[in-house]
Amino acid sequence: MKHICFENSIPLETCKYIKDFFDSHPELHVLKPNNPKVIKINSPWSHLHDVLDPILSKYFHTNKGQGGNIYKHTNYYCPHVDSDMPEQLINVTIPIHLHVPDPKQHLIVFDQWTDNGEGRTWDGRKGPTGPALDFNHRTTMSPWEDENVYDCIDAPIDEKFYNDYLKNDEYTIPNLYYGLTGTAYDFVPGNMIVFNSNNIHTTGTLVGPWKIGVLLQFEGSLKELLTPPYKDAIITT
Repeated sequence: MKHICFENSIPLETCKYIKDFFDSHPELHVLKPNNPKVIKINSPWSHLHDVLDPILSKYFHTNKGQGGNIYKHTNYYCPHVDSDMPEQLINVTIPIHLHVPDPKQHLIVFDQWTDNGEGRTWDGRKGPTGPALDFNHRTTMSPWEDENVYDCIDAPIDEKFYNDYLKNDEYTIPNLYYGLTGTAYDFVPGNMIVFNSNNIHTTGTLVGPWKIGVLLQFEGSLKELLTPPYKDAIITT
């Protein structure tokens, strides 16, 4: 596997600190006219290093922080990768706050992956698509149809997995998830979800009006950056 969740690794008071930071710094908010459902603060490591580094460095090496954002959003994100850079990166997703904590929301990380150097979003729609993307190349293909996606299986996604974690009344594309397998991680404050940035991932079934999280990126693969004993706890490549 190229993904793992560290449950209850981020103190809730740290999550509250980050939410308060986000709410109290509107001058840092980046608003997207083409996508008003997303608000971000860029360069989160420069703002949160002193708070998060003592925690994160217990689990993986943090000496090569690259980017990411603190985000607040209400919209569904199609299956995508965050690998527009040629270097291998890991994504560190930290749930911060949920407007509606129950039922649980999820981040879906798939086992399928792409080469680095080109961010990609699989939209699946053959007609007009959604808002323009900052970095990713939007494609109307599904991952199964894309020759640059590796480790797909020739079978529909598990029906129960789809119904439990992916079904979305706002965005239903037949066969978008064909060939994919993965894990639904609880998007719960306190958890930390870590995976290679070139692993395909997507928003789970949306519940409630909005949520806040942090995305941090660090240079290296999960295998290279995890510290013992976590490196030995999972099989990575």
